[in-house]
Amino acid sequence: MNKKAIYKFLKKINTANTEKELIEISNHGFIEITGAYASWMGLINFTNNQLDLNRLKLSEKFEENKFLTSEIKKVKQIISDSYKNFEIEDINEFLEYASKKNKILKPLIYKNNTLGYIALISSDDNFYKKNITTVNLLLEYICSKLEILSLYTERKKGIKERMEFLASVSHEFKTPLNSIIGFSDLLAEKYKDTDSEKYLNNISQSSIYLMDLIKNVLDYARSEYSPMELKLEKLRTKQIINDIIWSFNEMRKEKNITFNYTLSDVVIKADVIRFKQLVYNLVSNAIKFSKPDSTISIVTYVNRKQEFIFEIKDTGDGISKRDMAKIFNFFTQVNRNQLKRQQGSGVGLAICRKILNAHGGKIFVKSRLHYGSTFWFTIPQYTQKKSSQK
Repeated sequence: MNKKAIYKFLKKINTANTEKELIEISNHGFIEITGAYASWMGLINFTNNQLDLNRLKLSEKFEENKFLTSEIKKVKQIISDSYKNFEIEDINEFLEYASKKNKILKPLIYKNNTLGYIALISSDDNFYKKNITTVNLLLEYICSKLEILSLYTERKKGIKERMEFLASVSHEFKTPLNSIIGFSDLLAEKYKDTDSEKYLNNISQSSIYLMDLIKNVLDYARSEYSPMELKLEKLRTKQIINDIIWSFNEMRKEKNITFNYTLSDVVIKADVIRFKQLVYNLVSNAIKFSKPDSTISIVTYVNRKQEFIFEIKDTGDGISKRDMAKIFNFFTQVNRNQLKRQQGSGVGLAICRKILNAHGGKIFVKSRLHYGSTFWFTIPQYTQKKSSQK
């Protein structure tokens, strides 16, 4: 038994990221360790009960023993037909029976689940006796890795299906919501300065909130399935933040909230849509959880680490110490029992963290229950311009 070759083989198995890679590594490793002339592996596709990824690896010695070609074809055909027509237990029994002399045929089994089979062939009639113990030992590691890869593949497939479902549902929601928002705004103009206008504005604002929630849920689902894609470009932070603050003017007036802000004129490299989403979510939360007749302070600057900082402070309800660790989790709301009046989904902060992670930045919070909160985030890479105040 070549212990060095076996150790190298097992180490190589751990590098496999797909079933195809695992098969190629296994076939190559078995030929090197056992001296087999050929090695091949087949995996069961359980949707149609047939073999997939049935790959053959030939050694250099095989060219000198071409008489094995017909034997390989015969074995592969018998096994392929068996998986179409017989029960798995019967096939496994056949493999064990046919495994002798110059052939080793073994089912790939992990925790009583059959995943496929592997076959080795040589011209040496003592090949089975010399190598069966080593092969059985290595198969334990291969089957374990194969199960992990299979579960990962199924998980990715399941996530993709859920993503497609979410995308479809969100599209179906957006169309009627856009109509509700549009017609509510038109009617509000018609019934200006009446109670009806207030009701219609409430319908419009609630629909906009629901639209934002749908977008956030879809964004989060996408980021779970694959890394968040960014379109990086240079952008002026001051102008963007100014525009977002102005967009909350009506909501601010309803609660008589005052904005105090000092914005440095900084150019950063970021995804402009995602950056707007960051600022929008944090400003929206600050207004949502602030008390009437209160003040929200916003400041931006560049720190000593050459990072752009956006900081927003409110004098609202604050967050308890036990809730601080979970506020960035998806669909998590805090202080539910104490603060029932606020409308929140528990999605916005989770999205913010995802966006900042993609940019190589971070988000932080300090808060005290009933005494307000301060949120700030960092984004690296910037070009500083002159500073100004508003």
